[in-house]
Amino acid sequence: MKVNSKWTRRGVAALAALTVISALAGCSKGEQESGSKDSNVLNIGGYDVSAEEYNYYFLNEKYNMDGGDDSFWASATDEQKDLKSRAEEGLKEFYAMKKLADEAGIPSDGQLAEDVDTEIANLKEQFGGEEAFNQILASNYMSPELYRMLSLESLRSIELFKSTMGEEIKKTLPERYLRAAHILISFNESAVDTEADHEEAKKRAEDVLAKVEAGEDFFKLVEEYGEDPGMVDNLDGYYFTEGQMVEPFYQGALALKEGETSGLVETDYGYHIIKRLPMEDAYIEENLMTFATQETYDAFMAKVDEVIGSMEIQQGGAYDSISLENTLKENEKNS
Repeated sequence: MKVNSKWTRRGVAALAALTVISALAGCSKGEQESGSKDSNVLNIGGYDVSAEEYNYYFLNEKYNMDGGDDSFWASATDEQKDLKSRAEEGLKEFYAMKKLADEAGIPSDGQLAEDVDTEIANLKEQFGGEEAFNQILASNYMSPELYRMLSLESLRSIELFKSTMGEEIKKTLPERYLRAAHILISFNESAVDTEADHEEAKKRAEDVLAKVEAGEDFFKLVEEYGEDPGMVDNLDGYYFTEGQMVEPFYQGALALKEGETSGLVETDYGYHIIKRLPMEDAYIEENLMTFATQETYDAFMAKVDEVIGSMEIQQGGAYDSISLENTLKENEKNS
């Protein structure tokens, strides 16, 4: 019964922690480098892009295409081989968000920096120390400095989204979401006599409903009688929109006013006693991304696209040293 909210995002840099975090736990891609680590490959809208950063985008695009098998490129089309264009699309989006975050005055120090440092400390512990952590970063085309920068800018992009679209999300939230808690008296899925099991569950549910109607504390009854583990561990209840709960539950909650409780609501899970709860501003603020719609995201990305269209791009001295051909030669030499 617990709600999982998902919505599609366009790019690696957009509105969530960068995939560098999940990449750490994935397979090793191998250490590769083209050009001097500190030499500039591009300047995008006044921001210098180092060879190390460009390599990260370029080599991840390559890995996404070939899965680490260089033989893929022998039969790849010219369009597939144009990795630089795809890498640069990601970089332009990244720096457009950075520019907007800078203009919005979103700090790169303070709490966000502390959050990144805490995350890095936790990852070092998870992977067995600093040396092992750095080795994993290197195998995913990153130095510790680059990883920290990407993670920090990812958090800034989330704050940018919240500051840009937050009021719109909050304004439409009451039209889209309900908040409710419930006491579930569940059916026994393995029962031989289904009818008898359902009758027994209904009798237990009626006994609990009588306690609710007598004014006993609803949440104490959740803890004592509720059989939804998610509810027992989350007494604040669920926030949900249409389609995220089974229809009888959704309609049962929708029919209630804030503070009201339902009679017995039957679903395939069992019998529910539902309590409609008010929205909590603090919870909404903390979980704003969860409540964003695809339309909200698209509106945000339209603003990012405007910035991308206005950014001048200049090639630096190390630009020509990075290519698929040079990477394949380097891999062959090191194999």
